[in-house]
Amino acid sequence: MKFRQLISLLVSVFLVLSLLPVTTMSNFEDDLIEVEAAPEDVSIGTKGPTKEINYIDSSIEGKADFISLFTTEFAPEVLVKRLWVAVQVNSRNEVVRVVSPSINGGVPVWEEEQMLSIPDGGYVLLAHDDSWASKDFRKFLATNFKVGDVIKLRKNGEVIPVTALMKGDGLQAGVILANELMYTVTEQTTQLVGSIRNFEEGEQYRLEVNGEEISISEDGSFRYDYSLSKGTNYIDVAIFKNGNEHDVQSLIVYYKEETMEEKEVFLWVEQGPNARRFQTSESIYNMLVEAKDAGVTAIALDVKGVEGFASYKKSDLTNRPYVSEMTAESRAGSNPDLDLLAEFIKHSHSLGLTVHAAMNVFAEGSIAHNEFGVLNEHLDWEEQIYRHEDGGEIKRLRDSHYGKNGALVAFVNPANPEVRDYQLKSFEEVIKNYDVDGVLLDRGRYDNYFADFSDISRQQFEQFLAERGKQLNNWPQDIFTYEGNTRVDGPLINEWYTYRSSVIKSFTEEVRDLVDEYNVRENRDVQLSAYVGSWYESYYLNGVNWASPNFVYNERLEFPQDSIYTDEYYETGYTDNLDFLMIGTYQRTANEVKKYITLGNIMTNGEIPLYAGMALVNVQDPPVQREVFQAGLQNTNGLMLFDYSQANFPVIKASINDVEYVKDYYLGISDPRNSEAVIEGDFFNVNRNDNNLNIYSEAFGPSTGTNIWGVEAVVDATGKVVKMVNQQQAKNWSWVNVQDNNSIIPEGGFVISALDGSGIRTKRQLVANAYHVGDEVRAAILNGLLNYDGKEVRSKQLDFNGKVQIVGPGNAEVWINGEKAVLASNGDFTATISLEDGANEVEIIVLVDGWKTHHKSVTVTRVNVTEVIETAKELVEQYVVHPKGIQTALVQHLSRAQKHFEQSERFYAEGKVRQAEKANDNAIKALEQFVKMLEQHAGKHINEEHVEEILQLFEGYFS
Repeated sequence: MKFRQLISLLVSVFLVLSLLPVTTMSNFEDDLIEVEAAPEDVSIGTKGPTKEINYIDSSIEGKADFISLFTTEFAPEVLVKRLWVAVQVNSRNEVVRVVSPSINGGVPVWEEEQMLSIPDGGYVLLAHDDSWASKDFRKFLATNFKVGDVIKLRKNGEVIPVTALMKGDGLQAGVILANELMYTVTEQTTQLVGSIRNFEEGEQYRLEVNGEEISISEDGSFRYDYSLSKGTNYIDVAIFKNGNEHDVQSLIVYYKEETMEEKEVFLWVEQGPNARRFQTSESIYNMLVEAKDAGVTAIALDVKGVEGFASYKKSDLTNRPYVSEMTAESRAGSNPDLDLLAEFIKHSHSLGLTVHAAMNVFAEGSIAHNEFGVLNEHLDWEEQIYRHEDGGEIKRLRDSHYGKNGALVAFVNPANPEVRDYQLKSFEEVIKNYDVDGVLLDRGRYDNYFADFSDISRQQFEQFLAERGKQLNNWPQDIFTYEGNTRVDGPLINEWYTYRSSVIKSFTEEVRDLVDEYNVRENRDVQLSAYVGSWYESYYLNGVNWASPNFVYNERLEFPQDSIYTDEYYETGYTDNLDFLMIGTYQRTANEVKKYITLGNIMTNGEIPLYAGMALVNVQDPPVQREVFQAGLQNTNGLMLFDYSQANFPVIKASINDVEYVKDYYLGISDPRNSEAVIEGDFFNVNRNDNNLNIYSEAFGPSTGTNIWGVEAVVDATGKVVKMVNQQQAKNWSWVNVQDNNSIIPEGGFVISALDGSGIRTKRQLVANAYHVGDEVRAAILNGLLNYDGKEVRSKQLDFNGKVQIVGPGNAEVWINGEKAVLASNGDFTATISLEDGANEVEIIVLVDGWKTHHKSVTVTRVNVTEVIETAKELVEQYVVHPKGIQTALVQHLSRAQKHFEQSERFYAEGKVRQAEKANDNAIKALEQFVKMLEQHAGKHINEEHVEEILQLFEGYFS
């Protein structure tokens, strides 16, 4: 064991022993506490189903996968979140309410978030997990408990009253933290903010932060600036009541020193959905120009997809087939004469972007698309899996039940020497033949916990054990067995996890040696990196330890398999073989993304650059995307955006620049069912995502590049629908025999493309029902309305200007308040409208060949400037009393401005535009003189607050 690891471990042990929080079951650490449901049939037996209780009268903030019990010592009521299950039990152990019960074993109809009271002498059971299908915490309560049941609590098998689980000294004080429980900061202090739960007058409380007492306000709240050490800080906040410790909440803060270095933003270009979109060199260049403008600095190009095909043509060491040889409907069609990697390198380098070639290392086939580049010629490479569905048999993946029912990707065995040699040659032929800036390991892992159980793996594992003085007696039972569909770990489970992690680490060492060899020999600087999922706490199931070898586990992290973290497992951490690491922070909420960014910082110890991967499909909402992008930019070395097929570059640009995204156009489509109706689209020539209804013209590319789950209407250059994709599937809501989208965009025409989130029918059914082959359809884009909506003006007339761009065929007309606007050949339009005092609704209608594509309205408010000036005069006379001369001069400036404004309106009414504009300019000059004088006397003869009040009257009247 390395000396620094030993010291770190000793320090960690000391902290754990001295500062370890009292756990939620602290009084029952050696006891099994269970809840027993009513028996299913008392004529058969009197014992009902039982389940362990994980927490008693303790905060469950940040916890997952549990059944918790709450008594009145915790609080009078508890919060039951949506998607949780709760059981309310009275003092006679009778169930009086079930929140979100299951009906006949089915998924509950989830009730909304609510507070649930805890009965006197009774308790509430609360369950949470993240999968109804594969976990049974919620399912246990929802299916086994119903109103009227009499249930039991057991301690080590013996029936007990709930009072046996209570401390007996009244309400239990608790710590409520406003802070997230895991986060990263770039300043050396963090403020701990919170309050004491069940804070009572007349009781004595002491609050400690890592053993140091801090003050509590009279209302039970607290605020404390905690000084951080560089790296990971474990902070325990403990509350004592009358000398007894009642609760401890732990939080983990990673302090990362802020640097001034430029942040990198990688755009990942996945092979499967994107390769066939790039039919020409120009199409690649145009995409890269857009990406760079949005803030992208580097490209991660998927040069070997999961199917086993290459996105490069010079495969002289492996003879790997080129991506154009794929035949699956949703994968076929790449240009066989275009070397994608070569073109990406050429254009990226010309634009100042770097290119990192990503390899799906141990994936060699797509079961979902029935594409296997080389695997069918090497069946002995295919992973051998051990799953419960096969009755204990070890089978080749595609021969197994899982391989025929659910598996998407075919993995090979990372321990197989032939596999490793072939993958190394893939890396080498890319480095040798292309001027790449880096190579990147993707899927450099095992498939999951059930792989690989081949003879090769068994032999290697036996050798691994023998070197440690251990022996494999029963294969594979010593690793794990199955009881039904539940995995039961055997005595060598941790050794198995460590062995597999060592296999992956040794492969990264081999790639590192290869990269270094070429760098030295050819005086290059090719970088080596990897992509991994950010969910490190379960990544051991994939045989990967992507932590620093210097990481030492702390119990406050609460990883599920904490026994795995031994000295030997630490040594399998492979970050010291990399130049940087990308982690997929693909969670759907900003707080979860921030949590896993912090976990990435903790696991890598800040020893190598870390990039936060963003799943664009999960963060399409511009405010959410902006928040998570900024979290990644502030707390790591930059971003990886996955993937180009979901990129909306205008939104990405705003998110990177930390500004609000505002879409400045309206996309309108005619509705053949109703000439007065219009259908509003979301985006024009932008990659389609969930809940999008987009339009694509030929400027986007040869085809839409969309996946199979959408609905598309193809409109030709005459404006007729010539093809519908997945129309009947959407109408009938039957998605068994789906059609590939990726519609060819007709020259001079367009494609309407819709996709909803999973299970949502809104936009797909709208397109499927609105459009049919043969229908006439028109579309247009309307710009300029944002310049007027909510605008305040002074004049009685307004020049209303905008722009209309036709998509596909047709001629446009624009009508403003029932009058036809003047429309230029470039789409610019203008109309002069009359305004009344107050709010004016302006109606805008766009027709293309008589088909309505837009019917919008904006509100423009005409402010009577005379009334504003009169109000200002009154305020001046009220606030400016002495000296009188200042008051008089200010009023004179206002009167002069008022006179010129009135002249301007009169001239406009007479059609004398030039004189009206001159009078308006004179009015503005008079107001400017008024403002200048007002500001000169602010704080002297006029109160500054009064000056501000007067100036606000004229806000927006002049620059």
